[in-house]
Amino acid sequence: MRSVRFAASYLAATFLVTLPAWAAGAKADVANGKTIFEQRCGICHAVTKAPGGPVVGPNMVGIVGRKAATVEGFALYSPALKASGLTWNAKTLDEFLTMPMTKVPGTTMPMMIPDAKERADVIGYMSTLK
Repeated sequence: MRSVRFAASYLAATFLVTLPAWAAGAKADVANGKTIFEQRCGICHAVTKAPGGPVVGPNMVGIVGRKAATVEGFALYSPALKASGLTWNAKTLDEFLTMPMTKVPGTTMPMMIPDAKERADVIGYMSTLK
């Protein structure tokens, strides 16, 4: 019985440690998220309402709360992302940015952010893009 309680405690502790930063209630460092976004994501994604900037990926203004593959004027979405039915929020962005090709098999998005804190920071920054 004691080993069962230990195993249950161990599993619970392991689960809590591996929770995504957004689920654990960690406060996002928006400034760090902006820096990471500019370095890794800004190559393909614009973050301003004005025309211009990269066009390889869709514009990220207003991404949080938006259905996937719905940026007006962007035509390069993969069929997989169009069919995903996702709405972008902290949870779906976290899952997607962890490993895009696992979350949406067939997506053309190649960039992943494996570190949970960095993802939370980037998602925090993306939440400010209105």
